[in-house]
Amino acid sequence: MKEKEKQLFKELCKFKDKITDPSLIEFATPAVLGHLFFNRMQGIAYDVLKNNGLLGKVNREFRNSLGAAYDQNVQKNNSFKKCIVMLSEILSPCTCKVAMLKGAYLCAHYPDGYRTSNDIDLLVLPKDVTAVGHLLFSAGFKQGNVRNGDFIPATRQEIIESKMMRGETIPYIKEVNLPFMKFFEVDINFSLDYKNGTGDTLSDMLSNVCIKNEKELSIPTLDNADFFIHLCAHLYKEATTLPWIEMQRDMTLYKYCDIYMLLSEMTDAELQRIFARATELDMEKVCAYTVLETMGLFDMDNPFAYGIANVVLEDDSDFCLIVASPKDKKVLKYQTADVTERFFMEARVKDLKEVEENETP
Repeated sequence: MKEKEKQLFKELCKFKDKITDPSLIEFATPAVLGHLFFNRMQGIAYDVLKNNGLLGKVNREFRNSLGAAYDQNVQKNNSFKKCIVMLSEILSPCTCKVAMLKGAYLCAHYPDGYRTSNDIDLLVLPKDVTAVGHLLFSAGFKQGNVRNGDFIPATRQEIIESKMMRGETIPYIKEVNLPFMKFFEVDINFSLDYKNGTGDTLSDMLSNVCIKNEKELSIPTLDNADFFIHLCAHLYKEATTLPWIEMQRDMTLYKYCDIYMLLSEMTDAELQRIFARATELDMEKVCAYTVLETMGLFDMDNPFAYGIANVVLEDDSDFCLIVASPKDKKVLKYQTADVTERFFMEARVKDLKEVEENETP
């Protein structure tokens, strides 16, 4: 992509800000359009253009593609909301603590048409997995995966291996045939995404489950600090693990947009509390990584957030560049420090260089 195309792409994603240079609209090219769809930012881009009075300034195909995607997002989210209500009813007899993670809350918190989700992630204690699973089975869910639009049942071996190796169950899936949502998928997580997520930490987080009300939905989820930390951990894991980079799923921008939105809504005191909580969980570096990478991608001007994150990483300057390769237990490092430059690389994996043992941080 050309430099002006990159600038326009970023402007169309920063929905909390006004477009500062309307002349960039002349660079609304197929390359920009493709990047918006690839990064699941098409709904946001359409509304940003609309709110800035620029819809009529872009090519018809560019505008219509974004408009149709925005309308589809709205319809899909209406289907998703029905699924949240249905799941809440299914889980109502459950006496254990259950938190709905990520998209269940975020899809409702964003403006309409901005974010979609294909599933709901539940966080429960390991001892409660069976009880929650029985409730889903009783409601017509089956374990398996959707491939090429068809449901493929899981084998008993796959179900056992997933529980033992991944800290989550094989997805529970039900055919619902709602607009833009043929299947409804529920994933039960019973460990955290990060290695220090002990049972005590999980129990502590679930003891603070709260109800958040958004757009006539009541969503049981983690409290503000733990929700943000969990989101940071999930993003960090995918952005710094080699297989995700090889699949080009490591830096899909909608994940950073979640952080951008929540960070934009925080006071300095709230962010300070989040970092204090992250320190309790030994997660302060992961939070600092996510905050700094997001601020770079969205050109955020937040001196307090920048300062607190940099203090956390002042003794580990390479932390944001380190990537893990679990298969061969190697450590790699990006050679390009600038996050925007890395984001627009056609193959980020080529920018990685193995770190020798004596150099390992």
